[in-house]
Amino acid sequence: MRKPGLSFPVLSILAAVAPCFASAQPVLEFFPKTRIFPLFTADALAHQLSLSRVTDNREWIGDVGGSWPLAEVSVSGADFQGSVGATIFNRLLKTPGHITVSTIDYKVDLPVDIRTPALSVRFGYGHISSHFADAGILILGYHDISSVKDYLLLAASRDVPLLGGNAYAAVYDVYHHLPEPENRWMIQAGGTFGNIPLSAWATLYGAIDVKWKEEVSWGTTQSFQAGVRLFTREGRDLRVCYTLRRGFEDRGQLYFVSTTANLISLVIDV
Repeated sequence: MRKPGLSFPVLSILAAVAPCFASAQPVLEFFPKTRIFPLFTADALAHQLSLSRVTDNREWIGDVGGSWPLAEVSVSGADFQGSVGATIFNRLLKTPGHITVSTIDYKVDLPVDIRTPALSVRFGYGHISSHFADAGILILGYHDISSVKDYLLLAASRDVPLLGGNAYAAVYDVYHHLPEPENRWMIQAGGTFGNIPLSAWATLYGAIDVKWKEEVSWGTTQSFQAGVRLFTREGRDLRVCYTLRRGFEDRGQLYFVSTTANLISLVIDV
């Protein structure tokens, strides 16, 4: 007695569609080399390793940190990536023969990103803790303020080939916010543009970042940046840039202070 079997046409169809199913199998990679969500390049609180000179006064800004992808899953044309970002932000006052640390802020982010061919989406949790250094209160003349933010983040970034860069928008729900527990929302938008090659190792770029903050009656912090990327490799590079930053301070304990600053920076995107 002949055993039941699959006819030749059915076998042919299965053979034809098998590669499609195979390509849809998830591919897991630990510690991938590239990020799938772009940096907010002009954002003062972007995770990076940098040193900036504030040309308007004697201040320097030192940021020590970066962001690192931990794991990535690729399936059906989309990439899913989990990462961690952590940075310490220091404000320094340089006087002849002496450096004084005035403020110290810490930021940690735990995002999950999704990337399609033209769009990236980010969901995440973050924490910011801001402090005056020991000498900061005496130097700046402010009373001590405990500034802590725990937030949930939803962001999207889209490639814009016409601009040679990308545009992004983000919403923050600061569900734990001291000293402004009732003012919990922030909106952020910006992008990069240009990315014009100058040589095999240098690229000219521009970037904009704007934040609208409920904590200061929807006042803004605006950053406009122009610079050169050097030795770009796998989304990481050295940048030399100028930034005009105006509006309310990003330093948590000085959130109510509005300033204008011109910065010259050396940045390593880690």
